[in-house]
Amino acid sequence: MPGMSYAQHWFDGRTASVLGTGAALPGEPVMTEEILSRLHLRFGVDVRRQGRSIAARLGVNTRHISRDLAARHEAPRSGDSNAELAARAVRAAMEDASVQTRELRYLITHTATPGTLVPPNAARVADLLGYKGPFVELRQACTGFANALVFALGLLSSPGCGPVVIVGSETGSTYFDPVRAGEDSGQLVNALQMGDGAGACVLGFAEKDRAPHLSGTFFGYAGAQLNPGFILSGGGSDAAHTPSKALEFQHDYSTIREHGGQLFAAGLSAVRQAGIDPDEVDHFIPHQANGLMAELLSSELGLEAHRIFVNAARLGNTGSAAIWLAFHELRARLVSGERVCVLGAEATKYMFGGFLYVHA
Repeated sequence: MPGMSYAQHWFDGRTASVLGTGAALPGEPVMTEEILSRLHLRFGVDVRRQGRSIAARLGVNTRHISRDLAARHEAPRSGDSNAELAARAVRAAMEDASVQTRELRYLITHTATPGTLVPPNAARVADLLGYKGPFVELRQACTGFANALVFALGLLSSPGCGPVVIVGSETGSTYFDPVRAGEDSGQLVNALQMGDGAGACVLGFAEKDRAPHLSGTFFGYAGAQLNPGFILSGGGSDAAHTPSKALEFQHDYSTIREHGGQLFAAGLSAVRQAGIDPDEVDHFIPHQANGLMAELLSSELGLEAHRIFVNAARLGNTGSAAIWLAFHELRARLVSGERVCVLGAEATKYMFGGFLYVHA
């Protein structure tokens, strides 16, 4: 595994009951052709031919976005901000779990696109929920779910700890500049690949063997000495000032192509080291990078495509929300005893993580 030979991971074999899950998506699904038409008619950027080709290679047909693409720079629509989406997903998960806000003992949020840097996005989520307990926010994208689980399992091991809720949310569409789509193909890829949304999971202490539960949580880093594959330019204290330029996401596609797929192999290796036999897993949920993940991972990892669950063709790559959104959707169609293995991957600095879920 060139460049990743020193990949290490944290493993936690403790078990937590999955009490409920929930999801929130902004607006109606937006088709690729509609985005390309808006760029052409509203901004005079005609990238329809190129955009159709990119969308076909990504396998993303629709996505939900928190803006209308009516102006070059927009904040999210009212009701579809990052914190509002997160709060909606948590409410849905609590309803699924039959848990009241007052019963929650900790709120863990993770996002790469918070509404504000300070105070943390989690504070706004808590206020929207009417939640008055402790919270923490992780600034992490596609593998934020795994680190959130590491901390949640520690909390749940404390005597008397009640339900803990995790929510991942993204509103990255606000960083897309429609005019730049005609100048930089990477920005056009962002518009066609990424989606907005939030997914949440309520966890409890594992009291019953037959309750739906997750275990075998792992999180690892494989990006030492590698350049970031995905970065938000500016905005941090190292580059607080970006005169005459809006913040935008940038990809290092060559590095991602070289190392991205190896993250899933690293995750599968961690699964095997945990004593989990992939042949005994009914479904795999990979990071939802694009709509063709089943075919790609089937070829790279030797897993049957029909066991790999992908919803990115409809939702796009939703970053921090991706695993929870896919987990919520797949969980609704599982039968008792089915096993799900999550293989998360993040190209920002090449991280991987996951867990095993057993339905009941």
